[in-house]
Amino acid sequence: MSESCLEALERRVQRQERWVKISIGGWIVLGVLAVCAFRIQSKAEQTTSPISLKVSELVVVDSKGVERVRIGGDLPDAMYNGKRVPRGSKAAGVLLYDDTGRERGGYVTWGSENVGLTLDSAKQQVALFAAGLEGSALNMRYGQDSIDLRSDEDGSRITAVQDGRIVMQQPSTIKMSSGACADYRKARAKSSVEHAMSICQQRFTENACRACLDQK
Repeated sequence: MSESCLEALERRVQRQERWVKISIGGWIVLGVLAVCAFRIQSKAEQTTSPISLKVSELVVVDSKGVERVRIGGDLPDAMYNGKRVPRGSKAAGVLLYDDTGRERGGYVTWGSENVGLTLDSAKQQVALFAAGLEGSALNMRYGQDSIDLRSDEDGSRITAVQDGRIVMQQPSTIKMSSGACADYRKARAKSSVEHAMSICQQRFTENACRACLDQK
């Protein structure tokens, strides 16, 4: 084979090598662009369509399997000293438990009327911060003693209770609304005057409670 033919063949091989290198480089660039485009699209989809988890209840347990947090749309009644204590109405929200599985508080809604934050001791609820459809209340309790700050249709007041009876209420001019009186009269009809009085005197003075419950 002549020298000129070898040179021509060498030039063709070099051109082919350059073409192969260019092709490989092009494919690498296209691959990188495809990966970038996929990641950008994935992020855009995550931004516009966030993942949603829909459950009726979620229970968190500790390393020993004890329930510590419960999130639910229909929470169970509370348990104190092994006894079931009704919540009064259906509740939904978050409940917290100690390492014995005993309820120690929560953040819940009761039906469509009240929402509240509660804190419990080992025996009873000892703190409540609640809001109704209009009024609100902050209550701290120890046994039959309590301090109550309340603002509702009956007015804004501070009430101190000892042994289940009011010992101080400010302002002292607070008067019971007709709606509150109707509730205590319903309690009287279902049980007794004494029971209704004991409930009433945790929020109003004895004179105010008697003026309401003595009505025929």
